Amino acid sequence: MTRENTSRTNESSNRENSERHEFKEYSPLDIPEGVTRRFASQGMKLRWIRVLLKNDDDYNNVGKRTSEGWEIVQADEVPEIVQNSFVREAGNRYEGAVCRGDLALAKMPIQLAQSRQEFYQNKSRQAVQAVNDQLMNASDSRMPISNNSKTKVSRGRQASFQD
Repeated sequence: MTRENTSRTNESSNRENSERHEFKEYSPLDIPEGVTRRFASQGMKLRWIRVLLKNDDDYNNVGKRTSEGWEIVQADEVPEIVQNSFVREAGNRYEGAVCRGDLALAKMPIQLAQSRQEFYQNKSRQAVQAVNDQLMNASDSRMPISNNSKTKVSRGRQASFQD
């Protein structure tokens, strides 16, 4: 092999290395992006909801979720997911539902989902404010209480590499 051919081979292998895709561990709860986009274009948000608890129907959770506006997605609506999931058989309470383990896929209008999220964020914010107010009301001039706490939301640890 000549020197010129060797350099071309190295260049092509470098190019192949730079085009590699990042590995992502499979999670059975991941909903394919195509399915998510298709439902988003229809104005719907997807989520997994628990339908079984210790191999018994979880009527409380399903009832709560359906009263919030979640609807069980049927197998004919998501043929892409059906191949990696199981569909509840006839005669079952959730007949035709796409399930993974004890979870079933559900959908809700996006506006309702955003409204629900804002409601619970405000409720959480009010609870934190009530605790802080109660703490400050308990403050005494002989032993003052100062609240220097800060709330910070983080997701996982940052990757660190040794040089």
